[in-house]
Amino acid sequence: MTEIPQNQTYESMIAELKAIAKQLDNPETSIEDAVSLHQRGLALIQKCEEFLQKAELSITEVQPEE
Repeated sequence: MTEIPQNQTYESMIAELKAIAKQLDNPETSIEDAVSLHQRGLALIQKCEEFLQKAELSITEVQPEE
């Protein structure tokens, strides 16, 4: 699977996912490119999910228990 740089921001990953979706929506995109784009998209989604899980954990740790 495609490697995502550790320093890539959440916002840039979302922007890249939007660009990938646009390319996949283009009927002129070859099947080979579509497969590569799909794999890249899956890797980006996984990184976004990891980012959100870490953010949720850090927020949970900071909030006082009620």
